[in-house]
Amino acid sequence: MNTTKILTIYFCLIISQLSPSCQPDTKEKRLNIFAAASLKDVLTETAEAYKKETGIKLSLNFASSGILARQIEQGAEVDFFFSANKDWISYTTEKNLLDKHSVLKLARNKMCIAVPKESHLQKLTQMDRSKFSSLFNGRLAIGNPTHVPSGKYAKEILEHHELWKDLEKSILPCKNARETLLMIEMREVDLGIVYLSDAKKSKKVRCIYEFAEKSSSPILYYSAHRSTSNSKLLDFQKFLNKTESKEIWEKHAFIVND
Repeated sequence: MNTTKILTIYFCLIISQLSPSCQPDTKEKRLNIFAAASLKDVLTETAEAYKKETGIKLSLNFASSGILARQIEQGAEVDFFFSANKDWISYTTEKNLLDKHSVLKLARNKMCIAVPKESHLQKLTQMDRSKFSSLFNGRLAIGNPTHVPSGKYAKEILEHHELWKDLEKSILPCKNARETLLMIEMREVDLGIVYLSDAKKSKKVRCIYEFAEKSSSPILYYSAHRSTSNSKLLDFQKFLNKTESKEIWEKHAFIVND
């Protein structure tokens, strides 16, 4: 290495705190995304497409919507929040943690009964309240209804069919939608109530019954971004409305809103 290159590197190291241009500004090329666990596949593919188009990396953090909302409230650095229901988006915007004007309704989903692929249970033609408990031994896996949207929907469905009181003690509450699916895949339970999108993409489970949408509150996915005005935020918001982005959601079995 010649003397000129050595001096240049040394100069940049000395004044790096004063001159950011001497070092790559990784923060400018990244967006921090907090997203519901059920969106892992769709947003991982979205991140790949977006980086290819813009060079900007989406740093993805997945958990239950409720846990993520609490993290945002506690000061976690976030640019976009994707929630599996409107309640947690409203929670963050009402506290002015995210921009209420940026809320975007992205897609909807359905809930279903899923069983391990090798299960002897066949597809159900109807929801028979009197026979439901005989479908499984042990526990019924759902998301934790206190903070996991999929669990909240599952509880609403069981209440709709007048089953919650009878089955409450048999519930296995999982920390997010993906853990619920995992419990079924690993045959820790005979069945569970999960998002239809999760059941469809898993090679280890089968959907034996799709619940009518009227049996729970609407299963809708929303996004919102932080309040600080930033062109990168607006550009990604526009990308989410593009046909390319919507096709990714549809590929992963979500129902894209018109």
